Amino acid sequence: MTIAVIWQENGRQWCAADTRLVAGSEDKPTTEIATKIYAIPVVASAMDQEDHLRIPHYWTQYGFAYAGSALPATMTAVTASTLLQKLARPGDLSNPPTFEQIAGFVHRLAERFMKERRQFSEGKGKNSDDGIFSAAFFGWCPHEMKYKVAHIDGRMEAAFRVELTYPDAPPKDGDPWLVLGTAKEAFDEALKAYRRTEPHITSGLPRRAIDKMVAEGPDPTVGGATSIGAAGQNGFDLFWVAEPITPGQPQARRLFNGLDLDTEVGQIGQYLVASTGIA
Repeated sequence: MTIAVIWQENGRQWCAADTRLVAGSEDKPTTEIATKIYAIPVVASAMDQEDHLRIPHYWTQYGFAYAGSALPATMTAVTASTLLQKLARPGDLSNPPTFEQIAGFVHRLAERFMKERRQFSEGKGKNSDDGIFSAAFFGWCPHEMKYKVAHIDGRMEAAFRVELTYPDAPPKDGDPWLVLGTAKEAFDEALKAYRRTEPHITSGLPRRAIDKMVAEGPDPTVGGATSIGAAGQNGFDLFWVAEPITPGQPQARRLFNGLDLDTEVGQIGQYLVASTGIA
């Protein structure tokens, strides 16, 4: 189910996904405001001789996006976020883990949570794809000074397995690096159509193709709103999207995964959510 796409453009590594979740053999929507892109923080500290944590000497964020079974995917993202903020080693300051070491840890969590979910797939049998998801873990590698993507792919073929691969970047900026979800064919068609009908627009085409899919509904598993995030050299950001209140008028509302940040989220004490927006 769903669609999520990673691409590199203008010095950043972008991700976009829809926010619809579906269930059952008929792919009936269960929510239109699901989160499918997560920021995963990594914090590293050293410990003194008494095993007390020093002030962290390294902090960043990576992106995580998924398609497929929401429960094990969400558990993977939340658990990774919780544990990766608590990295510590005895002795002096040292380099953070490599991208591959962190991706390997996320892969282990993903496999564990998929196996756990599949244990409780009543009546569906061991050969079903229930409890399976695919994911992208991505961001800036400080060791090699470049962007990377890890593809975590749950599969049910001869037997259940979870593969971990590192797909190469496409030769051209702006082209999809990795596409997740059963709506890949519909996405490919939407991207081709957008390039054909809007040749003057050359940036953010994967996101625009998902916008088109959400609006026009060529695939029943895609809908809701469009989520957008981007990795840079200093971390990962999730964006709210500006949507006109009335088409053709300048007034707009701020939507995050389909939630209105001003009317549905509102103030938190004396504070507002001040994340970055994108048109």
